[in-house]
Amino acid sequence: MQPTTVVSQNRRGLTAFGASLIVLIISAVGAAADVAVFGNLSWIFGVLFVLACVASALRTHVDDLVGVAIMPPLIYAVITVAVGFLHPASGSGGGLRTEAIDIGSELILRAPSLLIAELLVILVALVRARRATVARRERARALASRTRRDRDDFTPR
Repeated sequence: MQPTTVVSQNRRGLTAFGASLIVLIISAVGAAADVAVFGNLSWIFGVLFVLACVASALRTHVDDLVGVAIMPPLIYAVITVAVGFLHPASGSGGGLRTEAIDIGSELILRAPSLLIAELLVILVALVRARRATVARRERARALASRTRRDRDDFTPR
């Protein structure tokens, strides 16, 4: 049996919403650090984003793994668009077209961190889902054999 966790206070694990919120907060901290240090998104955001996505996939309840698998592109888009609006790469006053180009280039230039995070999350989700399926089958078999054994014990001979 797994111990209770600090974040979820139960053995069940995080919900998809809780995992998304944690990834969003950690990624926002990484994006803020990148903007403060480098002036745009860089490796701090990428590393924290990937680590947060993988950690959330590891700690999320098995029933919520589908939600966690679709989470990285959504959070990635939210963070990069927010950074593009709040801190445009080409400076201010460029107009809507320049801002759209800046946001598009940020989305494209940071795509490797998104791809790495998405692939790792999908891999973790598939492994965890397979293990959960095998464990459920084993529990069902054990319950069926126990029921059969109990039924045989009570049949008159």
